[in-house]
Amino acid sequence: MAKRFTDTNKYKKPFIRGLQGAYKLFWDYLYHDCDHAGIWIVDFDIAQLYIGKDMPINREDALRYFNTTDEKRVIEFDHGTKWYLPSFISFQYGELNELNRAHNSVICILKKYGLYKNKPLTSTLQGRKDKDMDKDKDMFLIKDLNIPDVYASTFLNWLRYKRKKGQSYKDEKSTGLAFKKLLKLSENDPMKAIKVVEKAMGNNWDGMFPLDKSDLVEIINSQPRAKKEYPLPE
Repeated sequence: MAKRFTDTNKYKKPFIRGLQGAYKLFWDYLYHDCDHAGIWIVDFDIAQLYIGKDMPINREDALRYFNTTDEKRVIEFDHGTKWYLPSFISFQYGELNELNRAHNSVICILKKYGLYKNKPLTSTLQGRKDKDMDKDKDMFLIKDLNIPDVYASTFLNWLRYKRKKGQSYKDEKSTGLAFKKLLKLSENDPMKAIKVVEKAMGNNWDGMFPLDKSDLVEIINSQPRAKKEYPLPE
């Protein structure tokens, strides 16, 4: 069974809030029925069966409601037999990166249909929205993992930094493992953890996982103030 991210604030947003009930359900259905590249094989008969006959939907109204003046949320192709949902890609994966093996399958599918142009087909406005979505998802993960407030903002910055490097930590398991690694490296000291992350970001450092104790000593001792305030045991 596939698992996907969902935005817990989606019903508070003007686009969803303004939809008729049937099309609220249909939009949510599309996010669950499309493949992992955000492509839905158009089948209104099946969609209507799942949504319920008391919630009638049709293609023309769906496209009119979903493709508004501020954003085109559905791209039809293959003579209208397939729909592509650009915002699905941005929400589930962030910015696609060809160096990220987890993204390769998605990129190959989008290239096959001519939908991939170095990044998903999204507007500038949607790009800003997607960054906010990423921030919200990361905060939900941090809260779900009960990460203390003293770590939260720095760890959130680190997740964004890693994503820019083509590494994705977007589910509870991978984020939890990353945080446990940080705790181990910093000997469960929040201040040392903060120094590790800040120094890593400042030096354009590529990864936390290869870091061992000697690296940690070097990072902290390289900063006179950090060395004085957060001395490491010999």
